[in-house]
Amino acid sequence: MKKHQDQGGLKPEYASILDGFYRGLAPSGLSPDYRAETEVYRRRSRLASAGRLYESLMSASGVAAGPRVGYFCNLVPEELIRACGAVPVRLCELDHACARLGEEVLPGDACPMIKSICGSAAAGRYRDLDLLVIPAACDGKAKLSELLAPVRPVYLLDLPRSSEYLRNADAWTGRYQDFFDFLKERFRSRAGRSELTAECRRANLRTQLFRRLYHFRAGHPGLINHFDYFTLVSLSFRLEPEAWLDLAGEILAEAVGRAEGLKFDGRRILLAGSPIIFPAYKVLDILYEFNCEAVADSLCSGYGHLYDPVEIDEETETGIIRALALKYLAASLCPCFMGLNKLLDLLVDTTAEYRLDGVIYHDLRLCQVFDMQTVAIRQVLKEKRIPFLSIKTDLGREDTGQLKTRIEAFLEMLG
Repeated sequence: MKKHQDQGGLKPEYASILDGFYRGLAPSGLSPDYRAETEVYRRRSRLASAGRLYESLMSASGVAAGPRVGYFCNLVPEELIRACGAVPVRLCELDHACARLGEEVLPGDACPMIKSICGSAAAGRYRDLDLLVIPAACDGKAKLSELLAPVRPVYLLDLPRSSEYLRNADAWTGRYQDFFDFLKERFRSRAGRSELTAECRRANLRTQLFRRLYHFRAGHPGLINHFDYFTLVSLSFRLEPEAWLDLAGEILAEAVGRAEGLKFDGRRILLAGSPIIFPAYKVLDILYEFNCEAVADSLCSGYGHLYDPVEIDEETETGIIRALALKYLAASLCPCFMGLNKLLDLLVDTTAEYRLDGVIYHDLRLCQVFDMQTVAIRQVLKEKRIPFLSIKTDLGREDTGQLKTRIEAFLEMLG
């Protein structure tokens, strides 16, 4: 058997020095308590079942036992991890307290998400994980493979940065096959076709329910509000599919039962751009204040995480892994991997299909790839007569007043 090494590792001497530095930053750990925030969002919900939804954020129920594999970004297939008997835990962090600690590790003008990740690592929040998987989606995440190596073993998933599936399918499939072989060796698993098929079926059940919920929200804005929606998606990062299905099914069933006769008199927009993950709901808070609902999105923390199914044409191990490559890479909404045509088509088509009032593009400061594509989006949507607003922000609350002014002016412009 081909032997696989953990990637991104430092020499033991260097790793020990960096580990000691991390431990010295937060000797008591860092465990922000967001119970007050969850109570605010629970009260804003129209649904009784939202109580259970927000309680789940603070609970460990619904999480499987077994080796825990922390991963960053949509580009890591959960199905491969689960097939090997491990538990995938998505670690994309948008935590302001952790980002402030991360500034002790990284420059202040580094990506907010990567600062938050480094702050979490320095605070010891990843030390109960058996493995960290980092896709080289951007230069910052690639460098994380070295910076996090002293914390836990790291696997760097290096993928071709092109969304042209026919040209890159073999390369993508090969990288995922290497990753699967690594997982099997590390966790002493004999997983193969049957285990992969079972996990793809579990994931597809989740996708089917998510699609129903997504389309329902577009037709019944405000009933499952955008806080409920993004919280549900955030919970899918760590809950087992069955636990998530039970929770999301209860939310949708209650909403369907209450939909008749309810009207929404606010603005309905598509939210695009950088991810929005609990507790970083600043933009959602402002939209709520102005009676505006994000009823559709193109975010990797929303639509992009759960909408696409695994479509298996060939039920061999290689065929299934190729199908996963199609789901995770060819359909990816990450600007590092997708072409602008896909994003522009999605924005134009979704806005027309749901007759939305406009598009708000949420750009986390200092993420160049999101920033660079703004000009193309603005010009195309202008030509299509679709109202568009681009906002830049970070994880802090200092710019809330400025954001309110710009968003309020945009909504007033809609008439």
